[in-house]
Amino acid sequence: MFVNTELSVMVVEDSAVQRMHALDLLANLGIKRTLEAENGRHALEVLGGAGHIDILITDLEMPDMDGVELIRHIAESHQVNALIVVSSRETTILSTVETMAREHGLIVLGIAQKPLSYDNLAGLLAKFEPGQVGARNSEAQYNFSAQDLREAIINKQLLLQYQPKVTTHSGVMRGVEALVRWQHPQHGLMAPAHFITFAEENGLIDELTDWVLETALKQLRDWHARGLTISVAVNLSARSLSTPDLADRVAAATSRIGIEPKYLVLEITETAVMSDLALSLGTLARLRLKGFGLSIDDFGTGFSSMQQLSRIPFTELKIDRSLVHGASEKPHLHVMLQSTIEMGKKLHLTTVAEGVENPSDWQLIRLLGCDVAQGFYVSKPIQGDGLANWLKQGTQHLRPARPSMG
Repeated sequence: MFVNTELSVMVVEDSAVQRMHALDLLANLGIKRTLEAENGRHALEVLGGAGHIDILITDLEMPDMDGVELIRHIAESHQVNALIVVSSRETTILSTVETMAREHGLIVLGIAQKPLSYDNLAGLLAKFEPGQVGARNSEAQYNFSAQDLREAIINKQLLLQYQPKVTTHSGVMRGVEALVRWQHPQHGLMAPAHFITFAEENGLIDELTDWVLETALKQLRDWHARGLTISVAVNLSARSLSTPDLADRVAAATSRIGIEPKYLVLEITETAVMSDLALSLGTLARLRLKGFGLSIDDFGTGFSSMQQLSRIPFTELKIDRSLVHGASEKPHLHVMLQSTIEMGKKLHLTTVAEGVENPSDWQLIRLLGCDVAQGFYVSKPIQGDGLANWLKQGTQHLRPARPSMG
């Protein structure tokens, strides 16, 4: 694995022995730009002089200012790009801290148990990519107007990438999820997190949704003509669900382009349904009556997901990556993931695991009987015209090993 030796890294640890051990490992990995601090308050003082660093490695239990408080402060100051937490505490606490850091907008490279090992640290450092910036930090860099986005829709600055979804028992592609990107002339390729909310707030979400549907369905028609009979999933926003004519617009688009409704899956988050419950439920019922698939997205992140399953005719349950990635190493996540998959099966829903990022994630969801997998271990999002090539070259590691003839 490649570790960028030009990284700047700070180690925050109250134990001098543990701190020196971490610094020695960094030196052995070729990292020369290192800083150290004995607690959170000391770390903030050192950062005040350093200005900005790539990665912070911190313990949690420290005197004067603990690691949790330190994480909150660095998230507010934007002086650190990414975080590694090192602790001997139980996994439930570590998962809570990891989630907190991500919610603050920080990139979390991972959680490591004490004592740090060379291989473990190298693997975590290798995840860092130059230019990485936490989600909330990066949002502040983008400056555009409603007219800019409207012109982007009209002038075809938007594009779709497609992330494959494969069956876990065979590695065969079952469908794709369409993910919109904005190829901005100044900011480069922008992920939807940077402009979807803006579109909702500025009355552009219907135009954007119609463009995504039209583009995805035409691409699907092309795949079907070539004998690739798969489905495509498209995300719906809260504002779209509250639009009374949405079901008619979706049906009109599929009819005009020549796609059977069963090949279109509409992904809805729980919070989107809750934004205007009466209108949303009516829209979802009409979509299902017309034959479209409905997927509850990010399942496991809301407080009333069980209630949503009881009152909406979903066909698919998409398990959030927070329950999937790392579940093989975290017993409490393992239990929650297993229970969710079992519940989905009993409700006759197709279960889809998001965030499958490594062989351990893949093996676990296969073992637990999840139907479909999606994530970087399967494939990163790719251009529509690249799907055929990916099918030829990208699925070998997903196929079950053939039994030995010897």
